[in-house]
Amino acid sequence: MFGDFKEISYVAPLPEPLENDAFHRAGEGEWRVIVFPGTPCNKLLFTRFLLTAPPGLDMVVLSRPGFGRRQPQVYTDFDDQVAAARPFLPKSCGGGDFGDKKIVTLGVSYGGELALKTALDFPEAVKGVVTVAALIEEPHDYALQIEKLGDVEGIEQYVPNRWLKVRKEVAGRRTQIGPLLDRLSGITAPVEVVHGDFDAVVPKSNARKLMDALPDGKGEMEIVPAGTHYLELQYPRRLHKAIERVIERSEAR
Repeated sequence: MFGDFKEISYVAPLPEPLENDAFHRAGEGEWRVIVFPGTPCNKLLFTRFLLTAPPGLDMVVLSRPGFGRRQPQVYTDFDDQVAAARPFLPKSCGGGDFGDKKIVTLGVSYGGELALKTALDFPEAVKGVVTVAALIEEPHDYALQIEKLGDVEGIEQYVPNRWLKVRKEVAGRRTQIGPLLDRLSGITAPVEVVHGDFDAVVPKSNARKLMDALPDGKGEMEIVPAGTHYLELQYPRRLHKAIERVIERSEAR
């Protein structure tokens, strides 16, 4: 137990059910925020975000499949990643294990794509989306060069499994991001696009690309001055404000 949130274990309904874990902070309000971390997934990065969250919100930070305890394999399919969130969705979406609430998805970096896909797959449940430093095109070139180091002959045996998972996730998303962007023309939930202007991992041009893919009136963009790639650590209350804005926009529809 950390403060007013705790780590929980649950079964994620992947094609082969997966024992998974998450941070959960119970909230008495009608809204739940489901957080998809980036890659490598580390829910500990969100402890400050959870501790500073508005008290009424029910908050869930997932260990994405492949990064939970005793999960040596890698899951590159977006469908598998979204399935890990289903127990926290309403019963009408095959969830309900944690009660029925209105859902906002929040995704950081690689998780931004998953937050959007969840909204597209379950429009009746997901009422708003917040993307943070979303990886929509490609990382900065130096990050790509680090990724390519793993292709050097003979080096893979020395690369930690966690980094191999990152490389496979980043590579695996490339065939899935195009179809996902094409689907965004039909998104019904309002979207808040948040990106730091000093992001050294994902260029802020990714935020503009995402805004271009969203229907008119669905996206609002905030470029955070001096914001890095880790806004959940640097400015957690800015993310809470983005959540509040998307809820207000949803309720005003």
